[in-house]
Amino acid sequence: MGGTSIDSPGWNHFIMIIEKTFIEDLFLLRRQLNFDERGSFSRLYSHSEITSTGVFEKPVHINTSHSIHAGTLRGIHFQYPPFEESKLVACVKGAVWDVGVDLRPLSKTRFKSFGVELNASNGVQLLIPKGFGHAFITLEPNTILVYMVSEIYNPKFESGLRYNDPTLAIEWPRSPTVVSPKDQSWDFIEDRRDEFYQIK
Repeated sequence: MGGTSIDSPGWNHFIMIIEKTFIEDLFLLRRQLNFDERGSFSRLYSHSEITSTGVFEKPVHINTSHSIHAGTLRGIHFQYPPFEESKLVACVKGAVWDVGVDLRPLSKTRFKSFGVELNASNGVQLLIPKGFGHAFITLEPNTILVYMVSEIYNPKFESGLRYNDPTLAIEWPRSPTVVSPKDQSWDFIEDRRDEFYQIK
């Protein structure tokens, strides 16, 4: 198991490294994991570091998601303005492949995605800005995610995209075995041209 012992001279539980991805405003975070004879400690949220990115102001909700089976896919979810939300996603048990999808109309990387493995021992988190869709697939059974969102949930402004939408062409690390009927029912982008191609 990786990490730093709490007794080591270099121990600092405030350390959080922020890395850019190839998609502007989508960040990878690496939090320090600290271990001693009791177990481990890490900080999921540090206000000064997170807000320094300019894409996340403060959490309005802190949610947990428990998936019983490996291969459970949730998403792709997003909310329309004025309820667009940023998300900070961490895995505290098990493992997931977590994906942010750029849906911003004027973005150079619109419809591109970035995926990364989050698990309970690698300390990696994904910071997803407004204007993005979010999805994940579990790689282990009994996986738990904690994610902070910057806006209240409003079902009237909720929407989604199909995980296998050919316009997105997301490369999932495994085939899904559990997908909710709702997440299977989203129309493809090409069938929603009035919605997604009004601004080019």
